[in-house]
Amino acid sequence: MSTAPGITVTARPGVGFEEHHVDVDGFRVRYLTAGTGEALVMLHGGGGIEFNPGHDLLAETFAVTAIEMPGFGAQENVRTNTMTELADLIAKITSAIGLDTFRLLGTSFGGSTALWFAIRHPDRLTHLVLEVPASFRTGSPRPDTLTPQQFTAAFHAHPQRKPWLTPPDPTRLAKNMAFIGRVFGPEHDPELETLLPAVFTPTLVLLGTRDGLFGTRPGKHYARLLPQVSVQHVYDAAHDLSGDRPEAFADIVTDFLNRGMAFRITHRPTVLNP
Repeated sequence: MSTAPGITVTARPGVGFEEHHVDVDGFRVRYLTAGTGEALVMLHGGGGIEFNPGHDLLAETFAVTAIEMPGFGAQENVRTNTMTELADLIAKITSAIGLDTFRLLGTSFGGSTALWFAIRHPDRLTHLVLEVPASFRTGSPRPDTLTPQQFTAAFHAHPQRKPWLTPPDPTRLAKNMAFIGRVFGPEHDPELETLLPAVFTPTLVLLGTRDGLFGTRPGKHYARLLPQVSVQHVYDAAHDLSGDRPEAFADIVTDFLNRGMAFRITHRPTVLNP
């Protein structure tokens, strides 16, 4: 299936992931796995689990586990009320799956969840990747308040490259946003701001230069607050950063997860992901 110059999709992203379920704390948790190697856990954004070619590329190097957080998909969750409770629930889920220590990648809302996980369970993590994280989002619009045209423009720099995409289901989006609205803290959480300087997990923050939801403004807060962090702006990517630039996303994430903070010193003679 040819889509745009330089982009070829041979199958719907995520078809190589196998679906599993585990019972944790009264929830029937859905999770999907692919690949072999070191463990990489992925936490999705506010739309729920949505795969793109960038995730398929990561599964070529790592044993990827994508967790559907209770409160998304078909799962109701009226018991989790704070981000700390959600982070602790993720800790129970990963333990039930059999993952003790792992790399953690969180996208948007999942990025904020991953931050709280790093605060609550630092001994469980070796590396942390935050893709367009939703903390420090002052002034950002809620996705469910956008028209379909505004949603597409904010989330996707290159929607024409993604023939597998479908418009967000309004009922599902409203359900997700109701859950997010209950557990999420303020747009700029002062408690989170005071806790992040104690997070020493090596962290990579990825922001899209064309992100129409959060922009690149939050990057300065992560750069100021996290002791071991690299904030990288991915050119020509919107909020769906890994979908807009899957090769660049997988390249920089893989390099960071393999080499830690030394990934900033490129081992190649060419410019990285121009």
